[in-house]
Amino acid sequence: MKVLMISTNRESLPDPVAPLGAAYVANALKEAGHEVKFLDLQFAIDLPVAVKDMVRTFKPKMVGLSIRNIDNVSFPQSVSYIPELVGIVKLLKALGVRLIVAGGSGFTMMPVEIMQALDINLGIIGEGEEAMPEIVRRVEYGHAINNMPGLIYRVKGEFIVNPPKHIEDLDLVEPDRMLLENHLYMSEGGAGNIQTKRGCSFNCVYCTYPLVEGRKVRVRSAAKAAAEFERAVKEFGLKHLFIVDSVFNFPIEHAKEFCREVIGRNIDAGWSCYLNPKSVDEELFELMAKAGCKGVEFGTDSGCDEVLAELKKSFKVADIIQASDLCRQAGLPFCHSLMLGAPGETAETVTRTLDLMTELRPNAIIAMLGIRVFPGTAIAKRAVADGVVGEGAVGLKPVFYFSPKLDMNAVSEILGRYGREHANFIMPGIQLRMNEKIRQKLRSYGFTGPLWEYLRG
Repeated sequence: MKVLMISTNRESLPDPVAPLGAAYVANALKEAGHEVKFLDLQFAIDLPVAVKDMVRTFKPKMVGLSIRNIDNVSFPQSVSYIPELVGIVKLLKALGVRLIVAGGSGFTMMPVEIMQALDINLGIIGEGEEAMPEIVRRVEYGHAINNMPGLIYRVKGEFIVNPPKHIEDLDLVEPDRMLLENHLYMSEGGAGNIQTKRGCSFNCVYCTYPLVEGRKVRVRSAAKAAAEFERAVKEFGLKHLFIVDSVFNFPIEHAKEFCREVIGRNIDAGWSCYLNPKSVDEELFELMAKAGCKGVEFGTDSGCDEVLAELKKSFKVADIIQASDLCRQAGLPFCHSLMLGAPGETAETVTRTLDLMTELRPNAIIAMLGIRVFPGTAIAKRAVADGVVGEGAVGLKPVFYFSPKLDMNAVSEILGRYGREHANFIMPGIQLRMNEKIRQKLRSYGFTGPLWEYLRG
């Protein structure tokens, strides 16, 4: 069957992110014997023309829509991507496409709401490498699809959601990088990307990773992941890759083994990743530096133990301090990401967090104000219980949690003063749309690539 995969993400701030997930699904379709075309709308100058040209030339029987994000998860400059998605679907229907299947990480977070907004009847929640080829096979042979794992479909206006089935052996699937505009992503300030594991067993109250990938951590063979890294560099000219795992260093031994494999291949490229401040030791940072790591981002969120406890983080302030010290000893640039406004947050806890940042002297501090609330997360229930949002308010329209104890005037003054005094302090939601000066500053520290993936959910 002719299948057109469309990566719908067009957000390029702070950096464009190559559609790795869609490339995984496209490769699975090709290996199943289907004729596949890939349309990445990231760099499309004229979106309608790009879609029309591809559909009229290729004449697909099915279109897979990869939806990575719902909005930019940024307060106060919140931007929804849903209207543009609605426009794409309307155009596809006008061009005669009858079979449209939505999927992707953003779609998985709110599948029913998105299908209603787009007026489509089929979607895949969770991983699509097995599900998408199976849908195509069943459609080709006229078999029923309603019992497929991970399928969401509409019958007489009602949505039926089948629980997803997670892929256990991640070594069976790889993305097709031939489909990606690798050099464009690099030239526009992005990076290549690679995944060494899926799933997240942590319990952070706001995080959507467990909803998208499941709570069971499934690791790839370190040797195969490193081999893919090597091919990405040697065959596609990528000079920097971002490891998109929710947490690279859990389990820590797998992270170390990946580094050893990269070191053994003598790969001439840099990389960066997200780290948990607790699951670290001196050996890990030494191996990372030797393997070409150019910068790490800690999902720190707060510098106060009581706020970390409210967020259900797995670490404490002492772990943040130790991880920062070890990073500096290994010569690795590091960044701390903060999420200000969490349950229990006050002007006093914000001040203590910023004081800790001053003490730790990271190369960059990325601070987000407020927590984007997504359905199915613990923070969604807390937001309603605390009266921050009304019942039923959590959905496609971005809403943000702010601690009821937070004096916004006092915090605004604190953050403004800190920003004026510390050149390494960045607040994307206020200072962005990202300007080139901030981009260049981050890149000079080795933070190349989609550093905000963790915060976007």
